Amino acid sequence: VENVKTGVGSTPTCSHPPQHLSGVDEMHPGNYFTYDYNQHLIGSCDVEDIACKVLTRVVGHYPKTNKLQIDCGWTGTSAQGKEHNYGCVEGHSELIIENLKQEAGTVTTGDGSAIDFERFPVGTILKILPWHSCASIHQHRKLHVVDGNDMVVDSWDCADGW
Repeated sequence: VENVKTGVGSTPTCSHPPQHLSGVDEMHPGNYFTYDYNQHLIGSCDVEDIACKVLTRVVGHYPKTNKLQIDCGWTGTSAQGKEHNYGCVEGHSELIIENLKQEAGTVTTGDGSAIDFERFPVGTILKILPWHSCASIHQHRKLHVVDGNDMVVDSWDCADGW
């Protein structure tokens, strides 16, 4: 058979290609172009390399239970990664996503320390670095591409269906 293609792939393989790839014609990079928190934890990327972010807003304070309520649930970022807090909150390593319902979630601290609610007034925008970017992206109809100042410079339609 002529022109046989040999393909390999996954995000980790693309991120850190092994030396023994001679004869490989194709690379299937998975979520290499967006990354996610799972890929960060297994060493495929630095947290700064994660391009997929889901924005959410603080909509409530619950000091008695040490929780922030956010307006993002699993319909905004997927239910994957529950055992790993669904990802992380960018720039706030002390915070974890404790639970996601359909359209809302709760955030608390990972070590049980008190949340400084004054740092997170109602209306504060938080950026979730999701556990799995493929599942998170699939929850949306468009991706908004931003520049270094968080200004939207383009929007991409997402594929609909499989």
